[in-house]
Amino acid sequence: MDSIEEAEKTMKDKLTGRNKIIQSIIGLVPRGMRLWLNPNYRSVVKFMQYAASTTAGGSTVLDAGAGPGPYKSLFAHCKYEATDFKPAENIDFICSLNQIPKANGTYSHIICTEVLEHVEYPQEVMNEFFNILKKGGKLYLTCPQGWGLHQEPYNYYNFTKYGLKSLLKNAGFKEENIYIQPKGGYFWMMSNIIRASTDQMSNWNIFKWIMYPFTSILIPLILFPLDTLDRKQVWTNGYLVEAKK
Repeated sequence: MDSIEEAEKTMKDKLTGRNKIIQSIIGLVPRGMRLWLNPNYRSVVKFMQYAASTTAGGSTVLDAGAGPGPYKSLFAHCKYEATDFKPAENIDFICSLNQIPKANGTYSHIICTEVLEHVEYPQEVMNEFFNILKKGGKLYLTCPQGWGLHQEPYNYYNFTKYGLKSLLKNAGFKEENIYIQPKGGYFWMMSNIIRASTDQMSNWNIFKWIMYPFTSILIPLILFPLDTLDRKQVWTNGYLVEAKK
């Protein structure tokens, strides 16, 4: 069993976590269509594109918990730095996000995508973000509300919009400077859950390959446009946060 698990790890794409063969096949599909198949990722990509487009050239930007740095190219016009808790090719410095070795007021912008659920002390991290932001600087953050265990054992929390607002206000952000938007509603959340049901299966499970066209392509394509029917969006993949210091 251990050898099978290790073999699967080496065959995973660094960015998506999918099997490299599957990812290469998916790569043949036009990008716009691919984002329909993964509305959670689509939400984050669109949000980061917005963040980059509203960030002035030369701004100091920290990618907190950058991982493989999927959004680095969007901030090519900025002074971009990346940090994470372990070394990687694109990481500028290593640290825990509740102890970032930078002076207060260092950065004009911080981006933090799908990371907060993986830190053990989220309030300490939010406090640190507030401290190292310049006056008038902005935090762009995304995190889940409805998602399963992943990257275990470093998966501590899912967040509601009320929990996020509490963390931000306790860190020092004023309520009028906090904007929180859901990453879609019920149908987008169901799309992600159904898609993940086969992604989590072993590549040696024949049912994964039988179900894959339905769970990862057909059903997400059907559910994507239906999300406009959900006006309340209390069932959601997570949230997009913009907060100004």
